[in-house]
Amino acid sequence: MSSENALPPAVRRIIARDDLMMLARDAEAVVDIARKGMPDEHVFKQETELFSEALKIYSDTARNADSTRGSSWAFLDSRDSAGIIVRLCALLKAPLQAPADVAVATLHEQALARLEADSETLAGVDLDRDLYRGRTIRYRVARDRRICGNHLAGITLADRDDSEFVGIGAEIFRAHFHYELAAGYLLSGEAAKVRPLLRESELHGYWHAVSASQFVSRHRIDYAFALGAWAEGDREDATARFAHAQRYLHKTGGHAAQYDIEDLLLSLARADLIIDEGTLPLPLGVVNQAIDHLDDALRTIEGIRDRWRVISRSGSPLAAAIRRIYGDIARAAAVLPGRQAAELGLRVSLSAKQSGFAARIRADRVGVESTWETWRNGRRLRRLLDQVVEAESGQQLGAANAESTKRLLDLRVRIEHAVSPLLADAVVPAPVNIARVIDSIGDRYALDYVGLPDTVTAETLWFRTLIGPTGTLSFCQLTVGEALSAFITAISPPTVALADVLADGVDWQALGEQLIPSQLRDALELAEEPVTLVISAHSALSLMPWAALRINGQARLVERAVLTQTPVLTFLSGPTTTPAAGPALIQLVAKSGEDSHGVGTERERTVWGIPVRDDGRIPLSSCDLEQDARPVDVPGTLAAALSRRTVQWRFAHIASHGEGVGLGQTLLLPDAPISAGRALMLRWPQSLLLASCQVGRLVNVEHAEPLNFVMAALAGGAEQVVACIDNVADFAAGKTAAAIVAKSRTEGTRLDVALREVQLEWVHGRWPDLSWILFAAYTR
Repeated sequence: MSSENALPPAVRRIIARDDLMMLARDAEAVVDIARKGMPDEHVFKQETELFSEALKIYSDTARNADSTRGSSWAFLDSRDSAGIIVRLCALLKAPLQAPADVAVATLHEQALARLEADSETLAGVDLDRDLYRGRTIRYRVARDRRICGNHLAGITLADRDDSEFVGIGAEIFRAHFHYELAAGYLLSGEAAKVRPLLRESELHGYWHAVSASQFVSRHRIDYAFALGAWAEGDREDATARFAHAQRYLHKTGGHAAQYDIEDLLLSLARADLIIDEGTLPLPLGVVNQAIDHLDDALRTIEGIRDRWRVISRSGSPLAAAIRRIYGDIARAAAVLPGRQAAELGLRVSLSAKQSGFAARIRADRVGVESTWETWRNGRRLRRLLDQVVEAESGQQLGAANAESTKRLLDLRVRIEHAVSPLLADAVVPAPVNIARVIDSIGDRYALDYVGLPDTVTAETLWFRTLIGPTGTLSFCQLTVGEALSAFITAISPPTVALADVLADGVDWQALGEQLIPSQLRDALELAEEPVTLVISAHSALSLMPWAALRINGQARLVERAVLTQTPVLTFLSGPTTTPAAGPALIQLVAKSGEDSHGVGTERERTVWGIPVRDDGRIPLSSCDLEQDARPVDVPGTLAAALSRRTVQWRFAHIASHGEGVGLGQTLLLPDAPISAGRALMLRWPQSLLLASCQVGRLVNVEHAEPLNFVMAALAGGAEQVVACIDNVADFAAGKTAAAIVAKSRTEGTRLDVALREVQLEWVHGRWPDLSWILFAAYTR
């Protein structure tokens, strides 16, 4: 091969994935060591802070080292450990706060220079330990040079003599050096050198002279050999070598947790080789082999996540590495045919959306801490969440064991009783059960979207699952066209106003063609009655006004379907939802005097039959839902009314201004505003109508759970919520909410059905899109 570009893309992907996960394993170990030296009470909101603190500790240790033997070891270990942290975070583009006086780009090189300068001082004293450290550092420097693109320098350092490894306790690193040589040659366009080099070592070198079964890393030679064979087009040899490598790994103890990364990498590489065959369609037996390898990889990465206690959506370096593996598995599953591949893709999507809720609440709760202190349930939930975070993080990243698992399950049950099963599932998620998800969908259609990073480019790849009412399942990778790319780019800034983006014009036809699969578009066209469709979006797509999409011509999606959204499909509690019923609780904050929190509520007040008071204020009221029922005043605040055990509210209608994000997302009510953090403490009715700007903005982002007011209401008992996903004009909000109330009172209509009927009135009246597309229905 003449150039790196001639290397098969799949081989380059495997090498990049190997670098990422082997570095992640090393980082897990060195951060774990640093963590033990931190105060017990030191808890980090994000694991990036933990990595930065570990880097500081290692930098301080190296700085304090002098020229004595002991300090040389301390310097070497500290620079080596710091270099691992820096390189992993650089690969992942993860933010890292490094000490100003530390040249982070050369940490590994500094360790090597010190090792070579001190070789005479250290030689002969504790020889085994010194030479073991020397092999470790040289291997990591060789790897670091190659990752940085300095292939020749990496190859030069990795080209070691067998005698350097015999009898010094560092035998395990011999195979890693062989892998480094192979990777360096492959990336340099010299794949033809790989197999002869490794075959020579097998026949006449180190592995011929020693009892290889003692050293589990022997599989790395077969692994590298397979990559060399693949790069030269010898797929048969590559297949045999990958299989031998994994059998050897299992035989020599590779099922131990310390080798789960290598097992994962081999499973994925074997699947990649099958999928990269190029002969389509693949025979059923071959497809099943690939699915088996991918299934093994998914179970392994979920085990690694649990063992590391990684909050998979926290934005931490380890979590980012795991998300890329999810992306690789999803990417592979998307090209395979059949039900099993689709189920695997959905499992990956749902697994990638799990975990991290407790840590997010802990990180975001500063603004509501005092509120939680004043509520008995708040204090109880806070203690439970603290215990969950403690059990997940502990004093070691890798501290998962049977005791901590049992403790988490116990905490899950306690949160379920204290708040709700939904919150318990978000805080301590159970393993994904595809059969249960499909049962919960029932006779509805369901669409799931997830964005996962690519291993090589780190660009977001989008995947979609379609579930049919008979349990049919399809999974694919989305082709992101111009219209979808433009929407994602425009909506990605966290402070952007959705209404501003939509006001610039959106190609609803192109978005509909890209996002709604053709088989669903056809079903929507053929159906005599509107189809019920539940959507679980992700990241930027969480703010997609789904009702506005056009399908098969000019029809809007809302004209063909009853639309409901849910944060995650695993949150669905059943195939049906309850029609609207009373008694109802009504909080309308009218414009009065200098009250800046008021909104236009004339239509909503009229539909309820609430009279205007002399001061212009509208009291908190209750009313049976029947059309001829009259409202009565309710003393106290909305929060107090929702907390009363004597009344079982089944409907609530709130019209006010809203603002904020996360747990700070707030309904601006007179005397007692309610934040999402406080909303977690309340008991919400089955049907909740929120005619308030922003509070329906439930963004299921890549690095965090969808944590906002709607999520709090769903966790607190609401079955359906209708809310605004952005700022909505008083006229549009009032007209929409009043019409929903009218339909609920006269027909007992479900909120999602009522919203659809109202939106159709806007559509048929040819009103501007922004009059009706910013309302959304959510369910659990």
